[in-house]
Amino acid sequence: MTKKKDTREGAESAGTAGSDPAIAALSYEDAMAQLEALVERIEQGEVGLEESLASYRRGEQLLRHLKGLLDRAETTVRDLSLAEVERGGDRAGDREAGRGSDRADHF
Repeated sequence: MTKKKDTREGAESAGTAGSDPAIAALSYEDAMAQLEALVERIEQGEVGLEESLASYRRGEQLLRHLKGLLDRAETTVRDLSLAEVERGGDRAGDREAGRGSDRADHF
């Protein structure tokens, strides 16, 4: 049930960023760099009102894209961790059954 929610959130994020395919194609690092550059230009007063509004809209798209990437990464890490715990449970039982045979695992 949680997986469906996470997938849906990722789809919403991708759909929002999908309004600009260039944003949807950005890596996390590239999207963050673009967002930082937008914020810096706005804060330094380098842009007029209209460009500030356009930059703000683009910044929101970048933020949604970044959140979607982070949400998907979190889901992946959670899934990998759960899989490792499940596999680790089997390994712990094997170690107990063969006590001392895997001494390298203890170091």
